[in-house]
Amino acid sequence: MEPKKITASVGVGISDVNQVAMDWARDHAGERLGTKWYDGEGGAEPSEKWPVSESVRLAVRKIMTEAFSREMPMRDLVQRIQTATGFPKERATLIADTEAKFAMARGNIEAWKRTGVIKAVEWVLSADHKEIDECDLNSAAGPIPVGQLFPSGDPAPPAHAGCCCALRITRLNDPKRRT
Repeated sequence: MEPKKITASVGVGISDVNQVAMDWARDHAGERLGTKWYDGEGGAEPSEKWPVSESVRLAVRKIMTEAFSREMPMRDLVQRIQTATGFPKERATLIADTEAKFAMARGNIEAWKRTGVIKAVEWVLSADHKEIDECDLNSAAGPIPVGQLFPSGDPAPPAHAGCCCALRITRLNDPKRRT
């Protein structure tokens, strides 16, 4: 028996999702930078390990916005963040990866909400997921309506710096019922 094929035609293209991701980066990139969230401890309290100034947050926000406006390669993004912040390459890589995931996931969520095609999603743990954390709670929550928050308070991965989890589309809206 062949697997069921799902075909959906939507009016949102990759460039639209990239635009939403760029808009999110312009408005939000770097918000959690310098907080305990980036240290893997959760919370918005300032980090003692990696304190950052508002000017560093704004620099990262500007770099992330530029990255989406011209599809900057990850190595260039890491270099730009490293130069702007003075962080070591490993830290700059973590920031570039995490902030790009934030923007792309939020771009996808917004596009899915706009089109009305996607009804529900679920949190899928990464194969690299080893430690119990908020991702386990998110995964255990099962499918949720697109755009609603998982137990961690996030609408999509990442739930922490270095998170490699993903969303899986679990339900589509009936195209006859969309307006």
